[in-house]
Amino acid sequence: MTCKKGGFVCIRHDEVRDLTASMLREVCQDVSTEPTLLPLDGELLRYRTANTAPEARVDICARGFWTRGQRTFLDIRIFDPMAASHRELSLEAVHHRNELEKIRAYGDRILQVDHGTFTPLVFTTSGGMAPKARSFYSRLADLMSVKKHQPRSSVAAWMRCRLSFSLLRSALLCLRGTRYSTPSNTDISDLDCEATLVESGIRVDRLGIE
Repeated sequence: MTCKKGGFVCIRHDEVRDLTASMLREVCQDVSTEPTLLPLDGELLRYRTANTAPEARVDICARGFWTRGQRTFLDIRIFDPMAASHRELSLEAVHHRNELEKIRAYGDRILQVDHGTFTPLVFTTSGGMAPKARSFYSRLADLMSVKKHQPRSSVAAWMRCRLSFSLLRSALLCLRGTRYSTPSNTDISDLDCEATLVESGIRVDRLGIE
């Protein structure tokens, strides 16, 4: 689950990135994946661990998510909570540490140079979300519900299931090392979340949707 040999960890990361970008395109403008940050021009960043590379990139950028007209930058991390480096910490502490590492790497640079906001999206390989990721997808469910004129609970339930299946599929890939063609992303422009849940037999009350 932690070995990068064969590129499986990258595949796991990329599937969540592409799914999130496809959902953002339903409600935001100017959505892109792997956008390059603006280069530094003498700015002094707060943290020594800040990413100062000229070609630094984050995973997703979208305009108008948190604030109208402003760009939001997102970077994804998926970690194995059973890894040896996490054994002495609670899950809450590991979530916080991973979020903080992302914020220190990109947050100040994006605020000062790109004049945008930064949100780290931290997941566990088993499907858990860190607090900032939960806030992000809760907001995304609100926006998609309004855009699609569908119940917010149905949109949030579909979103949670879709993310969970993406992480589960990727975890199986890492464990088994099976070679298969990367599935194409689902076209959600005409998706009826409520009908999809009914057809799948998924009960919203068992998903813990906030």
